[in-house]
Amino acid sequence: MRETVKVYVPKFFIRRCTRRVLKNREKYRDLEKALVSARLPLNVQELLAIASFYSIISFFIGLMLGMIIVLTTSPTLLLYIASYTPFYNYVSENYYLIRKVYPAIAIIFGLIAYKLTSYSILSYPFFLAKRRRNEIELYLPHAISMMYSMATGGIPIHNMIRTVAESKHIFGELSREFMIIVEMVDVFKRNIYDGMRFVRDTTPSPQLSSFLDNMIFILEGGGRLSEFLRRKSEELSEERERTFESFIELLGMMAEVYIALFVVLPLFLLIVLSVTRILGTPFEIYRIILIVTLPVATFMFMYIIRSIIPLPKVKLEEFERRYELVKANVVEGFRDSFTIDRIKRFKKKILRLLLHPFKERIYDINLKVVLFHVTLASIVVFLISLRYLRLEHTLLLAISAFVIPLIILVEIKERVMRKTEERIPDVFSELAMLNEAGLTVLEGLRVLSQTEMGLLTREIAVMRREIEWGVLIPRAFIRLGIRVKSDILSKIVPVVVKALETAPTIKDAFNVVARYADTEVAFKKRMRSSTLLYVIIIYMCIVVFLTTTYMIITSFFKPFVGLSGVSVGGYALSFDVEYIKNSFLQVAMMVGVLSGLVAGQIGEGNALLGLKHSYIFTIMTYMVFNLM
Repeated sequence: MRETVKVYVPKFFIRRCTRRVLKNREKYRDLEKALVSARLPLNVQELLAIASFYSIISFFIGLMLGMIIVLTTSPTLLLYIASYTPFYNYVSENYYLIRKVYPAIAIIFGLIAYKLTSYSILSYPFFLAKRRRNEIELYLPHAISMMYSMATGGIPIHNMIRTVAESKHIFGELSREFMIIVEMVDVFKRNIYDGMRFVRDTTPSPQLSSFLDNMIFILEGGGRLSEFLRRKSEELSEERERTFESFIELLGMMAEVYIALFVVLPLFLLIVLSVTRILGTPFEIYRIILIVTLPVATFMFMYIIRSIIPLPKVKLEEFERRYELVKANVVEGFRDSFTIDRIKRFKKKILRLLLHPFKERIYDINLKVVLFHVTLASIVVFLISLRYLRLEHTLLLAISAFVIPLIILVEIKERVMRKTEERIPDVFSELAMLNEAGLTVLEGLRVLSQTEMGLLTREIAVMRREIEWGVLIPRAFIRLGIRVKSDILSKIVPVVVKALETAPTIKDAFNVVARYADTEVAFKKRMRSSTLLYVIIIYMCIVVFLTTTYMIITSFFKPFVGLSGVSVGGYALSFDVEYIKNSFLQVAMMVGVLSGLVAGQIGEGNALLGLKHSYIFTIMTYMVFNLM
């Protein structure tokens, strides 16, 4: 099925941009290559039309915003801001001219919005191509290892490429590259070498391009494909350190962008806009815009970060249906010989809901169900505290009663899952070694179920019993992934199933899976350790934010208390320190909560793991504004 991009753009813009491209095609050569590498279903003229159309819309939006700012502020604000810069003398000498052209500043906002939108749209293919290159190079060694195990079993090259192409849940963007080869053979009736050459010339990954070029040479020259795949797998596995570095650098760049746009910029805007209130200009509209746009922009930013990191998109329940042995036939006209006590069943559901956090294993706990319990606890704390404490202290206690249990549960669950995931490569390595020693899979599982592997020991014992009762081995592994609910295991299980179907021996299948699991665990470890620095930087920025806020309110704004209504230079001063303090509190609280979630997303790949950071930032903000 051909992918489509559903973005509205008038046909007039497409015709206009088509003429531009035809006149100077060489100018857009790099953009055309980026579109092909990103596999976006757009041509150059369509992308240019989208950029032009939405840039014009952004221009008018920016123009309207600039007009609002111009109409609600005074040129005196520029004179005040310039007093802190080297341009003060120039601005003061030309003040009357500046007052005349002051309304034209609105056009600057429109031009900035126009350029920013155009640049964002036209640079998106380059960003997407870079992200695809990182993901392709991350999973290429595992795909080659799987192809090597299939080649030793005598499977043709067409079937190898098709297997990788159909395993998008395992290899992500790499499968899309191989699917192009399959489509060129099946749909366009080209030979497989033409398909590989096309992907070689258009893929964003130099590693994949080199691999396909060498494989074409080996296949056409009649060389030993299995030996080539073995050497290439070992060679690329040694280069995975560079691939990890690319991912970490990209995450680091995103962290720096977040700090600049969502921590430093709100503080700067808040200070500047607070000063405008001294001159009697309205401040409420800026505060509302800041409070509304910050969460939306931050969640969009978190979505971008989430799309950068390869995450499992596998529903193991769909795999389990392939291995069902028993199918029930419904007999019409048959009536049950027993009745269901609906009241008793309802009571059991309520009891199961109430006892869910206390009866379920840590990796089986559903956070959606736990939200009911912590919400109930926070309401009780709020109602009790309201009788004895002030409202702000009551709210802090209620928030703590809601957040602290969630933080404890999420952190314990993460620690348990982390220890479990670190054992996964050892499990498959042991199974491969035991199989090489002559033991079957069932006998290997029986041996492993008697060793100490933490949480996996119990689950391996369950697998052994299921296989003894007649469950197929692939389905037993699928059920293991469904029970444990680990991100890495969700990606490992399809690899196990595919390796067991294609590898010539069980030992080779488990060796492939062990290497794949080891890389996934190493990637998560490396990401946590490398992004710790950026989490610390976010902490430092929040501390600087709060320190600056404290100094401004206590030292700079205090002298203006009681000056409301006083006329200075023809302008009536209107200033409310308490209102400014509350505005700083609201923005600081929001920046702290959102920064904590972003720190969790960047540092540990999960926004929920940033709850602890958000809570710490909230407590810090509360102490600065209420105790200091």
